Order: sequence, then structure tokens, then C-alpha cells
Amino acid sequence: MSLKCQLFGQNLRRFRLVTFDVTDTLLKLEDPLKQYQKTAAECGVTGLNRQQLERCFSQQFKIMSKKYPNFGRSSPNLDWKSWWLQLVAGTFSCADASLPTDKLATIGQQLVRVFRTSACWRHVEGAAELVQRVRDSGKCVGIISNFDPSLPQVLQAMGFAGKFDFILTSYEAGVMKPDARIFKIPLERLQIAPDQALHIGNKYDMDYAGARNSGWSGLLVHPMEADKRNEAKHSYANLATLLNALETQEIAW
Repeated sequence: MSLKCQLFGQNLRRFRLVTFDVTDTLLKLEDPLKQYQKTAAECGVTGLNRQQLERCFSQQFKIMSKKYPNFGRSSPNLDWKSWWLQLVAGTFSCADASLPTDKLATIGQQLVRVFRTSACWRHVEGAAELVQRVRDSGKCVGIISNFDPSLPQVLQAMGFAGKFDFILTSYEAGVMKPDARIFKIPLERLQIAPDQALHIGNKYDMDYAGARNSGWSGLLVHPMEADKRNEAKHSYANLATLLNALETQEIAW
């Protein structure tokens, strides 16, 4: 066994479970507003101002997240697809108040479909390698993500089928990170203690602090988040830097 493999195994020895966040940790969206414009154009709606559309999306996302949190999980008569359709309709109506309802519905349905395909996502560099290395070390490997129920479809489209022992979304859990209850679910399923679990993500509050406040260990992978949060002892600029640390440094958890 090489020294790198040996140290990698030693660093993860205490853990029976390693989980990953998805968005901006393993996968990144490919310019979502460009996709909004493209899909609108395919539906006959052109000439939309990109900056205005971006402002409208940001505004509507905040409104929907506050009024119907967790993709409408606890909202009567509003499933997750309807949540996205309502957000899309609000975004385009904000950008162009003259758009008819049927056109908004058509654009929304197209966007809900295309964002579950590989057309809208790309791999974060080093993601597939790190996931495989953790799997090869014999750990239970899972996903904990603030996401709607379509996440397995997205992961499959991006070549991650069969790479995770479970995929836990906030929608399924009924609570969103950093709520400790979402981190408790895998522990109960696997019957393991919190100190036997490690979570890797890109958000300080949701991923790193959320995991550590739940008794887990955590690794933060995001340059700006690491700069802003000096209290994150285990922060890395990218996945390559993280993997190198696991292979070459003894990490104090």
C-alpha cells in the first residue's frame, strides 16, 4: 500500500459514514439564467434582459423560499414541481408582465425537465475521484442535500448512479440543513454514533457548522467561505486540495 493510500485510510479510520453535499460541492449549475433565456426563446419568448431576469429570479426565489420553504414540502396543495413552476412564472412575469399564463406554464415545464438532465450541470473538478476514493476505503457513502426529490435523477444523469449508498434530500427529511434533524436520520438508519460520521460541503453554516453542531466532523470546500470563516478549522480551497490533505497530512478532527 502506498504512503498516500495509507494516510488517506488513517485520516478516515474513525468514520463509518461519509456524506457529501451536491450543489457547488460535487456538481455546479451551468449558467442557469442562460438556460432560462434559451428555453424561453425555444418557446417563442425573446428579447428578455439578462440582468432583469437575474434580478427577478433572485427576488422570486427569496419570496418562494420564505413563503413555501423546502420546495413547498409542508405546504398544502403545493408539490415540489408546482413550487418550481410558480417560481418560474413569477420570474418571467416580473421580467415581462405581458406574457400569457399558458406561455409561462410551457416555459416552466420545459425548465423543470431540462434542469434534471446533464445539459444544465457539470462536475466540480475532482468530485468523481474523491467520491470513488472514499468508496474504495470501505465507507458508507451518502448524500445530504437541500434539494427537491429529483436529485437522484440529476445524479444519475451526471454519471453518479450507484456511487452512493443513500441520497437524503431536505424534501424527504422534512427539514433543511443546518437543522440537526437531517443529520440525525442517517445515524438512526445505520445505527452509528455522530462521531463516526463526516460531512463534506461548500457552505459554512449549512454544511460545516451544521454537521459539527450535530456531533459530526466536517470538511469545508470553498475558497471564499474559508476566507470568511476563520473558525472553520478544516477548510480547503477546492476538492483537489482536500484530497491532497487527506493523502499527505494527518488531520486532527
